[in-house]
Amino acid sequence: GTPAILLVGDSYQGGIIAWVLAPGDPGYTAGEFHGLIAAPADQGLGAWGCYGASITGADGTALGTGNQNTIDILAGCDDAGIAARICGDLDLNGYSDWYLPSIDELNKLYLNRAVIGGFVITAYWSSSETGPNNASLLNFLNGAQLSIEKYNGNYVRAIRAF
Repeated sequence: GTPAILLVGDSYQGGIIAWVLAPGDPGYTAGEFHGLIAAPADQGLGAWGCYGASITGADGTALGTGNQNTIDILAGCDDAGIAARICGDLDLNGYSDWYLPSIDELNKLYLNRAVIGGFVITAYWSSSETGPNNASLLNFLNGAQLSIEKYNGNYVRAIRAF
């Protein structure tokens, strides 16, 4: 059955519901309850990693692409302490399938930041690479999406799909 009483902002499966898929969203299936869960707090700061190297496959931007981006980053970048590794290595509240959100997934967190809570008014990394030197971030001050150098340290908030 569909747990229809659950809403964005509710605690569920290790975190806080950040987005519920609706008609028109990639991956939406009528009658099914799916979406994104945000970790209840930030995972800290990290660089995106592997400045100067293109990571094959880590360029997804849409809803549903963050997990594969994260897998591709971890396969193609050995740098320690990077945003994708922070999320990929996370074991939180009984779940270990966390990942770094794509830019569109991160935007859903931004849109619902007030009910998800715990965000700092600054930039967060997405898993969406824009080139060998740059990746996309989202500034939680104003919602701006920017492409900046991957060596910069920015905040990390892991998500998982349900």
